[in-house]
Amino acid sequence: MLLGSFTYAAHNEKSKSVQNIATATRFIENVLTDPSVSRNLLHEDFDFEFMGISQLSDTAYDKQTYFSEWMVTVGELIPDGFRKLDVVDAIGDENAVALMVHGDADGVNGLYANKYVFVFKFSEGAIISLREYTSDLLVETRLYKQKLVAED
Repeated sequence: MLLGSFTYAAHNEKSKSVQNIATATRFIENVLTDPSVSRNLLHEDFDFEFMGISQLSDTAYDKQTYFSEWMVTVGELIPDGFRKLDVVDAIGDENAVALMVHGDADGVNGLYANKYVFVFKFSEGAIISLREYTSDLLVETRLYKQKLVAED
């Protein structure tokens, strides 16, 4: 009987992992085109932070402000929207998922073809935490018109 319980637990964890990857992928696939779908995948205590060192970093957003502030900022910086935002790989378990994503858009200062890692954490079957990692260099030069300057 012990082996049967272990097999069930392992299968249940794998199923949860697959569900979490599917939920995270669905979030990314809809966040720009059908935000209500993505909003419905979030836990009431959801929090988001753009990681790194840029003008977009160091601000925490909740379920409401993610859409009312963060996504508005993204729209202002990428006014014509993304041509693509494709999930290219995923890893996950019963508690968290990391999605590797490739994006392609025109930023306010030229081509913005960036690569991302989105780290999702789950609670009660919903996304409770999201962290976005990407190239600070592209954010600053393509979205904020910063120049690279050599230092002596």
